Amino acid sequence: MIKFISILVSLFVVGYFIAHDTWMVTITGFGYEVTTSVLVLVLAVLLIFYLWHLVKKPFYWLSGYRAWYAQRRQSQKEAYLVQALKTILDQSGKSTAQILKQKGSFFDKRSDENYILEALFDPTPHVFEQLLHREGTELAGIKGLLAYAREEGDWEAASRLLYRAAEKYASETWVQQALWEAQIMQADWTESLKTLELLKKQGLVDKAEYNLRRALVLLKLGQAKEAYKLLPDHPAVALAYAKTEPSKVKSVVTALWKTAPCGEAFELFRQAIAEEKPTKQAKLIDRLIQTNPNHRVSLIAQVQVAIDNELWGVAKDHLTTYLNTYPLTASVARLMAEVERKGWHHEEEAKVWDDKAAHATDDSGWGCAICGHKTAEWDAVCPSCNAFGSIQYK
Repeated sequence: MIKFISILVSLFVVGYFIAHDTWMVTITGFGYEVTTSVLVLVLAVLLIFYLWHLVKKPFYWLSGYRAWYAQRRQSQKEAYLVQALKTILDQSGKSTAQILKQKGSFFDKRSDENYILEALFDPTPHVFEQLLHREGTELAGIKGLLAYAREEGDWEAASRLLYRAAEKYASETWVQQALWEAQIMQADWTESLKTLELLKKQGLVDKAEYNLRRALVLLKLGQAKEAYKLLPDHPAVALAYAKTEPSKVKSVVTALWKTAPCGEAFELFRQAIAEEKPTKQAKLIDRLIQTNPNHRVSLIAQVQVAIDNELWGVAKDHLTTYLNTYPLTASVARLMAEVERKGWHHEEEAKVWDDKAAHATDDSGWGCAICGHKTAEWDAVCPSCNAFGSIQYK
């Protein structure tokens, strides 16, 4: 492009002087006066331009060599990193020693890359602590120390690291989620609510998950009424609310029974109607059970009512219906043994059912839906696998 412009300018100058019949020109300056032809001037300009073009070529060659060398070094670094990762995965001590010897050829000893590689080859708290005090590797140091804190169950240390990460790396989506987990493990319910609001604001939890988490945390804070507004179908929430509002036990349990019947709710319901006449009690219980008559807990509730009223035939019929629909459990086997022993005085049959109860699975009560751990009471966090909101009534 520059060559083309120069040629055009030269042609324009020559054409101008030809048109004006002026072939000679006088140039004055710095106390000198030179008279020469226009063609000589044009040739001089072209010569200067050509010489300048020749002078620049070595610089182009030098910059090209630099680009080639930088690309080659980058390729070597990438190949080295791939080999380093393979060595780490292979866990070969001999290969690791060879790779570490080559590290200084590619990365400066004080570079971020060097420190990160050291952490990969020797992932110890001391090495991660070094990463923590460097601007470029701070986040990597936090992640490494966080993994150790979780492994050791040191949730206080995990929280400190995550609060530090939240201050400087708010855009990292995993930080708030991990902070929520640490706060839950520390039973820091008030702070966990604040973190939950941030998770919602960042779009990291949907509405259903938000309501579940918030309701269960509010329940741990003793705010059963507010929790019930968010999660009325959760047995633990409904039971806690019913216990704080005795006048609403019947309506709360009835609403819960439609979706999630549970034994504790049934006992709470029976206590609430204990002052009623026996005939009315029977009607209220029957009305409750009929809202979800084929559910496992409904059938067991009918058995319990029949046993309490010594209706042994009715109790056995309900138990037979249960066994035709659901697998045998320890609690059902014990009920069958009670019916045989007290209702029909069949001791031998009762012993058979006692033996079955000893070997059957007992799925009644609270248990973790993830690891299967059973607990006497509901809790927000499983004491076995630390899962939040996983304990359900079985």
